[in-house]
Amino acid sequence: SKFCEYSGRVSVLLQQLSDNPAYFGDLDKARVGLNAAHKQHLQGCVDAALDLYIGSIGCYQRILRQTKSAGSDSTKGKQWRRELLKFANTCLKEAEIAKQTAFPATASSESAHSESPTLTASDAQSTLQLQMSGLSLQTNGEPDNTCRSEHTSTPESRRNSMHFTPQYQHLSPGTGSSNTSTSSTSNAHSSRDTMTNASPPYTNGTHTERLTEDETQVVRITSHINGLTFLPWLENDKSENFVMPSYFTDKDGLLTLSRKQQRKLWQWRRASHLYGHPQIFGQHGCGHIVQETVTDCSFVAALCVSVEYEHRFKRQLITQHVYPKGRNGMPEFNPAGKYMVKLFVNGLWRRVVIDDLLPVGETGKLLCTYSVTGDIGQSLMEKAFLKVMGGYDFPGSNASTDLHVLTGWIPEHVFVQDQAFDAERTWTRMHDGLEQGSVLLTIATGEMGSDVAASLGLVPSHAYAVLDAREVCGHQLLRVKNPWNSLRWTGAFSHADQISWTPDLMRALDYDPKTEHDDQGIFWIDFASVCHRFDAIHLNWNPRVFAHQASVHFSWNMDMGPRQALHDFSANPQYTLVAEHGTAEVWILLSKHLLKTEENVDFIALHVYDNTNGRRVYEPRAALHIGEYVNTQHVLVQLTARQGEKYTLVVAQREKTKPLHFTLRALSSTPVRLVQAPVPTYCEDVTGQWGSASAGGNTASPRYMDNPQFQITIPPNAPLTSGIITLETAHKHPVNIRVFRGGFLVTRVLEINTVATSGKYRSQFCTCELEALEPGSSYTVVVSTFEPFMFSRFKLRIGLGSLFTVAPIAREGAGMRMRELHGKWMPGSECVGGPDQSYHKCPRFLVRTECETRVLARLQTPHAKSLPLVNVSVYEFDDAVLGTLCASSGSYTNSPQGVATRQSTIGRTGCEFLVVASAWDHDVDASFVLYFYSEHTVEVTPLFY
Repeated sequence: SKFCEYSGRVSVLLQQLSDNPAYFGDLDKARVGLNAAHKQHLQGCVDAALDLYIGSIGCYQRILRQTKSAGSDSTKGKQWRRELLKFANTCLKEAEIAKQTAFPATASSESAHSESPTLTASDAQSTLQLQMSGLSLQTNGEPDNTCRSEHTSTPESRRNSMHFTPQYQHLSPGTGSSNTSTSSTSNAHSSRDTMTNASPPYTNGTHTERLTEDETQVVRITSHINGLTFLPWLENDKSENFVMPSYFTDKDGLLTLSRKQQRKLWQWRRASHLYGHPQIFGQHGCGHIVQETVTDCSFVAALCVSVEYEHRFKRQLITQHVYPKGRNGMPEFNPAGKYMVKLFVNGLWRRVVIDDLLPVGETGKLLCTYSVTGDIGQSLMEKAFLKVMGGYDFPGSNASTDLHVLTGWIPEHVFVQDQAFDAERTWTRMHDGLEQGSVLLTIATGEMGSDVAASLGLVPSHAYAVLDAREVCGHQLLRVKNPWNSLRWTGAFSHADQISWTPDLMRALDYDPKTEHDDQGIFWIDFASVCHRFDAIHLNWNPRVFAHQASVHFSWNMDMGPRQALHDFSANPQYTLVAEHGTAEVWILLSKHLLKTEENVDFIALHVYDNTNGRRVYEPRAALHIGEYVNTQHVLVQLTARQGEKYTLVVAQREKTKPLHFTLRALSSTPVRLVQAPVPTYCEDVTGQWGSASAGGNTASPRYMDNPQFQITIPPNAPLTSGIITLETAHKHPVNIRVFRGGFLVTRVLEINTVATSGKYRSQFCTCELEALEPGSSYTVVVSTFEPFMFSRFKLRIGLGSLFTVAPIAREGAGMRMRELHGKWMPGSECVGGPDQSYHKCPRFLVRTECETRVLARLQTPHAKSLPLVNVSVYEFDDAVLGTLCASSGSYTNSPQGVATRQSTIGRTGCEFLVVASAWDHDVDASFVLYFYSEHTVEVTPLFY
């Protein structure tokens, strides 16, 4: 970058030495090479950048040799040419050595370890002599004709060619050339070029904070905005050096212009060349401020209300953030053209360094915001703001967002057309806030037809500054300024309204119709017309009205939770808010960090939950405040926090498209704490799926037992623990979690055995909270879909406060052979068991086996209109006589999952076995299904009478 700076100066001087078109080709080649080198350098390709730089210097050498051979200049011109050639040769040599030093693979081992060389003092001194000998692109404030085409070319070419020579007699003496002074300034602040791992105290809003390691990483990432780096403000930044022997040129180059601005551009000019020794924020009020071709009406409106605030309340607001300062604390003109502005960006105050090169149109008028009095404070503030925002081709914003950058004041958006809009309450807040100096106000129109807008004297989708709010003679009136400094409201209470302005009203507002003929874009309008014709009211509140605040910076990466988290908050950033001393009004501001100025497609919201004890919220349920998803940079929530109650703040977005970074601030009249909501100490993820054999449906389904089941075991030495279980599916099926005591396979649902449940079946995601799990105990977790045969993959996450183990539970009859048998109870023909024990009339199945085998029988009535009380038993059966009971399901039960025996061993030599399916009542008319499991092959035969 140093070589590019030197080469750019050579280019400027060469153009003044020769107007011969024969040399323009080499000059253009050199300029293109420098632009390419600059881009390669920004991308980290230093090797390629040096190659392009060396090629560009070669073009300059060729021009110098050609002009030398021509020999038509004066003696002084030849002397300059020799000095330039010497300087170009030195630059080329230094670049080649630097390349070898930086890339030892192409250099000898000796040179690979040498220090990077720099220009010698004599070379630097000769360069200074060249520049002080009178060569410049600007003399006596008039443009030099030889450079006009240069400054109407592309922004890239202008970036490396605009250099003006200041009048050295009014600067402090220097010790070297402009190149040397630029380098020394950079070295003096080299510690501000990057962020260190150790976090210094940064200023956030109205207080100083020290960041955690994670927060420092967030700040490091979000210091890179629109391709440039803007570091957090530190107290020692106030001692920045602004005195230098030559004009300061911003190392980040010129700000980009829109196509319309490029067509109008004549050249970039120094403020001192435009206005001599101009004032900086020396004017009172904002009537002199004019928005030009930059589409930043929101910023100019914000600027106007800030300047008007300083004039009205005699307090510094934005002027305290502009450097250098005079003895009175106000910004002062710097002949070297270096300025520094402190802006509140991405959650912190940051330093923005600019030069005073401003875009001038062909008419000689500035293309940026300016003052009709020649005050340059507004132009410099706008340049600093737009440097952060990406350039003069700014797409626009809203004034409260821009005011937040300028002042750090809390932005609030009130949408007039919203159903919840309360006009009287809004007026009271606006009026009282302006009177007390605690709020800054802007208003904005929405889309409207051009004919309607013209008839009303309004601009569609435009921001306006509110300078005053008065309630007089029964009227609620606002004094408003159009940033264009022209085009006024023509409705009620306007300059064109001769009916509403009574003598009493004119006297109360010091209104003189005779002075209103000059259109400066300032007008009175009644609040009712604002509510009818405007779309939004933007309020920015002074954070100093709150005695206490807490803040946190955090990231939301793509791997944190699902892409759409409308039903699943498990991975959302969440924080616990506590008002520690008494009930307090708390304002919570969520601010999304800006990395690139582009259309905002990120819809974010902030939800507030009470009755959570500050714990994490895993799915959206009843909340104290449900935030609306909006694509704005800031979301503000106001609540009354009860003393000691812990609230959970949930940050949400409609759909994740990229990593986002945020600052969350809580401001209160009493001390508040803002900490990350606790997460379970121990977590384990289990994946699985519902398939044809494992999608058993809900608790009313006979197949509920087929659902995936898991055993959780708490070690005996663990404390009493609590936690959370979350279930997430790949498909949008309604799902549920149910936890039972025991840790064994659940074959029927008993409420008395249920420990916890996720409640109603919920689409795709559900949670189940666990309380007071006992040490040494085991529990069964059953995950189910609402209907059987809903196939999907799932992820189960178990989080507890103590160690635990989790393992899948095998399905019933796992590893055994299964026979499915069907039958029916017929009233009047086949009696049942029950009190009569008429087993000979019950449906029976004969079992024969060749060896001992483990067996299990399950009886279900899936199609019965009402579930009958049933039982299934296995008996020895010898010579048609019912023998010893081998296994039974126990008491008669009408569970949807039916009844089952325990696993038992049968197979005594020479004996058969009988499986009896019985119902308690005699008049049962229902079919049944008998599932018979056996370890080895058996023969099962129905018996009929």
